[in-house]
Amino acid sequence: MNKEFKNLVLGCQNCKKDFIIEPEDFNFYEKIKVPPPTWCSECRLINRLINISERTLYKDECDKCGKKIVSLFHPETPFTVYCHECWWSDSWDPCSYGKDYDFSKPFFEQLHELRKIVPCQATNIINSTDCKFCNGITRCKNCTFIFSGLQSINCYYGLTPAFTRDSVDFNFVINGDHVYEGVNLGGVYNAKFVYFSDECFDCSFIFNCVGCSNCFGCVNLRNQKYRIFNKQYSKEEYQKEINKWDLGDYEILQKAQEKFIELYYKIPRRFALISSSVNVLGDDIQKTKNCKVCFSATNGVENCKFVFHGGLLLKDSYDVTLGGDTSELLYQTTGSLQCQRTLFSRSSHDAVDVEYSENIFSGGNLFGCAKLRHKKYCILNKQYTKEEYEKLVPKIKKHMNDIPFIDKRGIVYKYGDYYPIEHAMWAYNESWAHQWFPLTKDQVVAKGFNWRDTTDRDYKITIKTKDLPNHIKNVSDSILNEVIECQHNRKNCNQQCTTAFRILPNELQFYKQMNLALPRLCPNCRHYERVKKANPPKLWHRKCMCNGVESENKEYKNTIEHFHGKSHCQNEFETAINAERKETVYCEKCYQAEFI
Repeated sequence: MNKEFKNLVLGCQNCKKDFIIEPEDFNFYEKIKVPPPTWCSECRLINRLINISERTLYKDECDKCGKKIVSLFHPETPFTVYCHECWWSDSWDPCSYGKDYDFSKPFFEQLHELRKIVPCQATNIINSTDCKFCNGITRCKNCTFIFSGLQSINCYYGLTPAFTRDSVDFNFVINGDHVYEGVNLGGVYNAKFVYFSDECFDCSFIFNCVGCSNCFGCVNLRNQKYRIFNKQYSKEEYQKEINKWDLGDYEILQKAQEKFIELYYKIPRRFALISSSVNVLGDDIQKTKNCKVCFSATNGVENCKFVFHGGLLLKDSYDVTLGGDTSELLYQTTGSLQCQRTLFSRSSHDAVDVEYSENIFSGGNLFGCAKLRHKKYCILNKQYTKEEYEKLVPKIKKHMNDIPFIDKRGIVYKYGDYYPIEHAMWAYNESWAHQWFPLTKDQVVAKGFNWRDTTDRDYKITIKTKDLPNHIKNVSDSILNEVIECQHNRKNCNQQCTTAFRILPNELQFYKQMNLALPRLCPNCRHYERVKKANPPKLWHRKCMCNGVESENKEYKNTIEHFHGKSHCQNEFETAINAERKETVYCEKCYQAEFI
């Protein structure tokens, strides 16, 4: 029988703000035998995110064979880095780096020293052909600058495509074909500037639409066709009107985007994107049950809390980022797939009873290990017998509490805390943390994180964006030889701006086929602009903005009487849309009355 616990208010070690540990949290911590956290959930998330890097690539040399490689790690990194072929070869043994545990030094110091010398994989590319500058892809073909992709073909500058082809500039697309500038899409074809929509084709500039075709500049539609800025047209009228919106013309494209954004802010949006789910709290949730403070959770996530990008039968877990695929009892993990009872670990597959480890493949009963495959009963990569392991691990946990690691800001790291921020594998602005919680260099340094200054590029800009042809039909193949200035050009830009970019041959062919004006931003800036389209993994308490017959900001007139009549709706909720943003936010009942 579980003990009875009460709410406990603690001060976060990192941000110093108070946070609450609820009785259900204590029950989970007791189940996996860990102490309650000393950091709030947001700081815990950020600390995990600085140990995830996908898109920041560098030119380097393999520390084993010496060949030139593209790597996730800066050449000046303290970590040993091998190319893909060397890393997966049998020419080296991770256990050869094993060390005896030293009870005179903090555990985290010893773990960090091990992580630096055991080789890291420069990039992770599995069973893929003709793919350049990619990472985390499996069974892909003819892709460039694709990250975390699965079985996708002819894709460029995208994040997490699955079964997607012939697409450019997108984030999180499943079963997409001919997608451009899309975010969180499923089952779409010929989709341009389409966001959080499913089963749509021949659509441009749409948000939160399902089952739509031949729609342009629309919001919150279901199973509609021949609509422009939510106005209904006949098929003939639509064809005549849509010809005016020639997206091959950059000036017209800009006008379409401005008008779409204007409509987007006027029409109410639901407080959270939640579908086919029961008893959940968070945003961007599908087919999920009994989960709190979860974001981007889908397909069988149950009994979880503080999940960011989890799915495929992830159960009974806390503080998981990029995890799932039939996993359970995960805590403070990133990139854990098909794992059970895996704690304080990152980037592991098929791991059981693993703590404070990374890049574990088909292993179990491991503590403080790195890059082990098919191993059991190891500590700091040294092999032990089952009896030795079970006797030593409790002593190490006690030692972690008796002699904790203390960082330069005075933060204490004991058993139950995640890796110290000083030991992050990447600088803040190289990591996922910067994408979802952007900070300036001064802010990053003040918080104790590392920052990587960008170096001057050795290329010469040959054409400015203002001098690009206005219409794609006027773009010749000579553009392939140009070095184009990014419109941001790093001026007050905090988006890893590369200052310039090139157009690739297949990319140009795509723009011409889709009749799209050339982009004016570099791929990094385009990616960060798409990230802004998604809500952050954070919740605010708000009240419904429905004021009876219209929204309280007077931007929208209701089309039907709601359950609260002409008085202001009293429903309150937790939402990832803060009150400083321009969106008109309705509760579930008011939203359904208007649009479902």
